[in-house]
Amino acid sequence: MRKVLVVDDEALIRMTVIDALEDAGFTVIEAGTADEALDIIEEQAIHFLFTDIQMPGTNSGVDLAHEVATRFPDAGIIVASGRVRSDDIDLPPSAEFLTKPYDLDHIVKRFKSLTTSEPTTTNERR
Repeated sequence: MRKVLVVDDEALIRMTVIDALEDAGFTVIEAGTADEALDIIEEQAIHFLFTDIQMPGTNSGVDLAHEVATRFPDAGIIVASGRVRSDDIDLPPSAEFLTKPYDLDHIVKRFKSLTTSEPTTTNERR
């Protein structure tokens, strides 16, 4: 079962994305901040990340995307924002940027299109 980490500080948005992904057959782990998500990836591997950019805490969704790309090079990453433009941020090359409001079907199709057997992990830390 493919694991998706969904990170957004707005609970309603987070739950909407989670419902769509679970309906599509994904196992979903959730976090309300990038800091909380970083703790989660210390404990378990993920296949996909869906994250907002601006959240409370020390780290942003961009920081989280870079850490996931480093730790799980094969992970699919989608970063979303309603306030930040893609030109204003430095995402990992493997990450896709979406503006809010986004199409939930696109997120599901994107993650389904990515094929990986098991998440590759690395011990490198940023």
